[in-house]
Amino acid sequence: MVKRQTVWLSTMMVLSLMLIGYYTMNNQTSTTSTNPSNATTPTVTTSPTNATQVSNQTQTTTGSSVSSADNWYNALQASVNNEISQRISNDQAIIANNNASQAQIAEAQKQLGEEEALYNSLQQATQAVIAEGYKNAVIAPDKNQTTFTVYVETNHLSKADAVKIMNIVSQQLDTSIFNISVKPHA
Repeated sequence: MVKRQTVWLSTMMVLSLMLIGYYTMNNQTSTTSTNPSNATTPTVTTSPTNATQVSNQTQTTTGSSVSSADNWYNALQASVNNEISQRISNDQAIIANNNASQAQIAEAQKQLGEEEALYNSLQQATQAVIAEGYKNAVIAPDKNQTTFTVYVETNHLSKADAVKIMNIVSQQLDTSIFNISVKPHA
C-alpha cells in the first residue's frame, strides 16, 4: 500500500512539474503588442548525453513584455526540471516493474528520494538567491549532480556577490562551495 502511495505521489509531482513547464513556456507568448521587433530568443537543446546546451537564435517576433533574458531563464529552468522529471520517471518505472529484483527496487527508491530532495533543494536555493535581489536565477546541476552552476540575471557581478550567492546555494544544497560556480547572464 505504501509503495503504491509513493508511486502515485511521485507521479503527481512529475505531472505538476510538466504542467508548470508547459504553462510557463506558453504564457511567454500570450502578451504581445502591435509593433514587431527583432528579438533574440533562446533555444535549449538536449544532446543524447543529457548535456544541456543553450544557444541564441535571432528571429523576428512581435514585441512582448517578457524580455529575452526572461525567456532564457525560463527555458533553462524548464530544461533542468525536465531532466529531473525524466530521472524520477525512470526510477518510478523500475519501482512499478514487476520483473525488477528487490535490489533494483531498493536502489530506485533510494535514487527517487535523492531526486525529489534535489528538486526541492534546488527550488529553495533558487528562491533564496532571488530573495537577494536578483530578478532571475537558475541553478543547473551537472550530469552527476556533483557540481552546480548558478546563473543570475545581472549586468555586473562582483566577486563579493558571487561568494555570497555561492554561500547561499552551498547551504541550501548541503554541498561544498568549491562545487558551485556563479555566472551572470543579462
